[in-house]
Amino acid sequence: MRGPYLKALLAGALLALPASLIIIAELSWPEAGLLQRNHFYLGTDFVNYWSGARLAISGAVDVVYDLPRYFAVLRQWFSPEMRGMNFSYPPHALLLLAAFGALPYLAALVLWSLTGVCAFIAVALGRLPRREDATLLLAIVLAPVVWVNVVLGQFGLFLAALFVGALRALPARPVLAGVLIGALTVKPQLGLLLPLTLLLLRAWRAFFAATVSAVVLIGVSIAAFGLEPWRVYIADTMPYQWHFVGVMDGFYRFQMTTPYTVLWFAGLPVEAALALQVVVSLVIAAALCAALRSEACWPLKAATVAFGSVLMVPYVLAYDLAIPLAALVWWLRDGEPRVDAAGLVLVAAVWALPFGLGTLVQTQGLPLRPLVLLACYAWLVSQALGWRWMRDGRVAATSAKA
Repeated sequence: MRGPYLKALLAGALLALPASLIIIAELSWPEAGLLQRNHFYLGTDFVNYWSGARLAISGAVDVVYDLPRYFAVLRQWFSPEMRGMNFSYPPHALLLLAAFGALPYLAALVLWSLTGVCAFIAVALGRLPRREDATLLLAIVLAPVVWVNVVLGQFGLFLAALFVGALRALPARPVLAGVLIGALTVKPQLGLLLPLTLLLLRAWRAFFAATVSAVVLIGVSIAAFGLEPWRVYIADTMPYQWHFVGVMDGFYRFQMTTPYTVLWFAGLPVEAALALQVVVSLVIAAALCAALRSEACWPLKAATVAFGSVLMVPYVLAYDLAIPLAALVWWLRDGEPRVDAAGLVLVAAVWALPFGLGTLVQTQGLPLRPLVLLACYAWLVSQALGWRWMRDGRVAATSAKA
């Protein structure tokens, strides 16, 4: 990675560190009985993953999607004072979480956190770390996107491994890429641009493998749990989650990170904001088509796909930014991007905002995260469309020196 971009990543991580520590100290620090100050249990959302898997293993999948019964189980298992939670993932996600549900909670939480961080590092670097990666590893370990996933016990680091891992595998191992994309259907809104990408690239084997692996996962979940969990998930859980897009209260108000968020904070009615989100999404998809048809290097195209994917839908939260940020590291390391002032500022800003700093800014009514993401996407597309010029310029400069 070129030195200036490496320094920008490290600067972004260090800039955000105090705000991240403040958020942890004020809200997420565990107290008596491992209940945090925000009245969630230690590990926050991992409580859902572990409990859902635990119930599925014991044959009680019906409880997972029955909100009152599920919450009663959580209070019995963890703390009668904890805040309400719900399992918001489709039933085939339980298959992928089963191994963690088989372990004691704290052991599973530690394994979940360490595995997620290692998976994020591996997919960002594309190989095992080396001695020369020390500064980059420090920037990654201190990255707010890592902190927010660990503190909230979230899925983001694993989803980044699936998403960016699929894009890394696509040129040489399309079937593996398709299998990873199929697994991403546990959070399908993050993969809306992937079918378009595969079609534009004519990656038919990857497209077929993704379809088959998704169908197999869903089929196995139906065989294991029956159709009823799917019916309840579609009829009850999905509308319940969509409700938070409209009200944007509490956690969602401070963590949502999409163009819709900007429009909502601007005071537009929900219906108008959602309609404009559709318009923005169409522009993003059109820009991606142009970038994929360009002569840009594959890491740059992959980063464009990753950034576009988290801007396509209204419901994306800060911890999901692990996907574009892993792809960003890949491109900065392997794509040899031209160093410019705008790029350095954007890299530092997008690296700094996923956790404490972005949350504190958004509490003041400024949705800086989505604005920076949109600027980064525009920058990546411009880099892709200007690739021929940049490439020819480098060749010409080299020839002149010779």
